[in-house]
Amino acid sequence: MKNTISYIGVLAFCFLTGCASLGGIKTAAETKKYQAENLDADQINVELLMGVSTIVANRTDTIQQSQKKTKSTVPNYSSNQEIIEVDRGSGVDKVSITKLDSLKQKLQADGSLTVDPAEAYLIDYLRHEHNPDTIFLANLYIETGKRGIPIAFQYQVNKNDQIFFEFENLKSKTIQKIEIIEGDESRFNHVNLKKKKKVGGSLTIQSDNTMTINVLKKGFFRSAVKMKIRKLPKAKSYSVKIVKDTLIETRTVVEEVIDTLFAKIDEKKYSLSPRLDITHSSRIDFPIAIDEVDNLIGWGYWLGLDQEDIINYDALAQTDQDAEPLIGFIKSELNLREDHVYLPRAQNPDVNLRIEKWVSDTPGLNNAKNFGYFSGNADSQNQKATIYVVNKSKLYSYDISLTVVAVNVEYSQKEVEKEFYTEIPRLKLTLIH
Repeated sequence: MKNTISYIGVLAFCFLTGCASLGGIKTAAETKKYQAENLDADQINVELLMGVSTIVANRTDTIQQSQKKTKSTVPNYSSNQEIIEVDRGSGVDKVSITKLDSLKQKLQADGSLTVDPAEAYLIDYLRHEHNPDTIFLANLYIETGKRGIPIAFQYQVNKNDQIFFEFENLKSKTIQKIEIIEGDESRFNHVNLKKKKKVGGSLTIQSDNTMTINVLKKGFFRSAVKMKIRKLPKAKSYSVKIVKDTLIETRTVVEEVIDTLFAKIDEKKYSLSPRLDITHSSRIDFPIAIDEVDNLIGWGYWLGLDQEDIINYDALAQTDQDAEPLIGFIKSELNLREDHVYLPRAQNPDVNLRIEKWVSDTPGLNNAKNFGYFSGNADSQNQKATIYVVNKSKLYSYDISLTVVAVNVEYSQKEVEKEFYTEIPRLKLTLIH
């Protein structure tokens, strides 16, 4: 009885020693093997318990040390988060399987994916290196129809799929027709398949489509067909290239703001006497001078030669958004407003009008004789022009109205939000169908 117990103990000891070796763990129990033959049953039991305790203790220490190392090297470590080590050439990074799965799903859904060049090592883990598995679409026994009524099977297939097929007539004398159709095109057509005979082959799908299999049996009796259909999807291929991705960043910056200002510097109204009135002058000279205006960029004027012109100008002022038609006209000349302002044109044949310009300022595109805008600079002289008006009528007097506007700019500092565009290189992985 004692020998039997000793024999069982030796077998158990050898079994535990073998397991420890397979696990990569050397234990104190292994060093005791040579003593087993010289020990009795009680001693063997003691030695076995000591060896098993050493195995368990060493394995527990290994697991705990591994977890501590992972916690210290992987940010946001979670005990239920699986981590794999990724070789990036110059070192090893730890990447969560969740992240890799998320990237793979995005690649499959969108067909492409961009990654930071610093993470180029991830591309090898995102691409499917293995060959696709063969898929059985059908492996079954089917009963045919009769009297020329076909039975049909349909499968969704993709471009470049390899289709392998085999049909066997198990029962009737003849099956009149077996046909494989891709979309609207017949890809395989076999007639008069004899009893106990097989027919098979393969084809390549030309485009994403529906594949239809028709089996036709004529006569009054049904038959049985064994049908095998296998699909081998095309192995996926990928392209990798460097692209530039645009990063948009909004920043608050201080920039110089230029405001355009309009100031009415002169507004005169006169009555121009007829030539026979020797008590009043039938001639008036209007000097246009602009003094003490900083950063002057231009000036404009409008001259009404009778009461009708003045009424038309005042009526325009009631509807104009600037409430001053001359300012609106200048803004339209400077493209500061979308609509164009048309000032009243003077057409009094009894009044002679002449303008003498003393500066080389550039006239606007839509100037007329009784109004206009001139672009200049602050360095030109203050005296811009002189307007000469003469009443040629001997009997009638006329109301004269003159308006002068100066245009200047002011500079200020202002905080504004601006978008800045930065091009950063990215690696684009594209799935090629």
